[in-house]
Amino acid sequence: MLRFLVNPTSGGGKAKKWLPALRRKAAEFGADFHVTCSGADLIAQARRAAADGCERLIVAGGDGSMHLAVQGLAESSCALGVLPFGRGDDLACSMGVPLRFEEALELATTGEPHSIDLGRAGELWFVLYGGAGFDSACSVTADRQPRWWPDKITYIVSVLRTVVGFVPPRARVEWQGGSFEDEVMFVTICNAPRFGGGMYIAPEAEMDDGLFDLVVIRSMSKLHLLLRLFPKVFKGNHVGHPAVSIHRTPWARVSFDREQVLGCDGELVGRVGAEPMEFSIVPEALRVVGG
Repeated sequence: MLRFLVNPTSGGGKAKKWLPALRRKAAEFGADFHVTCSGADLIAQARRAAADGCERLIVAGGDGSMHLAVQGLAESSCALGVLPFGRGDDLACSMGVPLRFEEALELATTGEPHSIDLGRAGELWFVLYGGAGFDSACSVTADRQPRWWPDKITYIVSVLRTVVGFVPPRARVEWQGGSFEDEVMFVTICNAPRFGGGMYIAPEAEMDDGLFDLVVIRSMSKLHLLLRLFPKVFKGNHVGHPAVSIHRTPWARVSFDREQVLGCDGELVGRVGAEPMEFSIVPEALRVVGG
């Protein structure tokens, strides 16, 4: 059984333009078709698809929509099919899903499902990453930018606006086999190689190896961050920089000397401060249809 779920607000309303085509495709398959009215509704519809025994749920939206769908599909037999309509579409790119609508739709409806890992930040599921510090502060700024801006422009402008007032927090990070305590720009626990609309923050991360790639960026001057490190992240060439360390681990524990915004999959989901946040990998927790 196949079901379609569309977030019409994704990508500044990009998904809404494809509603007629999606309705026709759903009719061809004799599939149920739902348009979400809120984030809570998207989660509820994903849970219902899993409970109804759907073989796959095809979600049309951006990374935020996929993050919400995962909350309802995790540890179920219902596979997630991705139709990328967001600004960044890091999940689609990490999974090998084409960005062209017709090709993505063909893969989502006929591709063979397989399993990937999911992360947990406390009780919350995530599929791409969870983290805090400068990157999450940039996400706060990005949410305030015009929705019609291209994704790369949004994130570059957000970096420039955030860096002005950013003060590196002191972090305590523990993982299997090691620990770290010092001032940082950010700490990101990655299940996938990309975040931020095309930044290869953990270029060797794999979504089915049962491990996170824990990325710690130590404190540095703002000028060095902007001119030396930030431009390299789009190709993953920051790896090997003296301020960058990456650790493979199935779990991590992170705390800060003052509250930081917690981001997961591009969504701002809470805060983490002196009380450590527990991150854990759950192998093969999500069925997906990917390239």
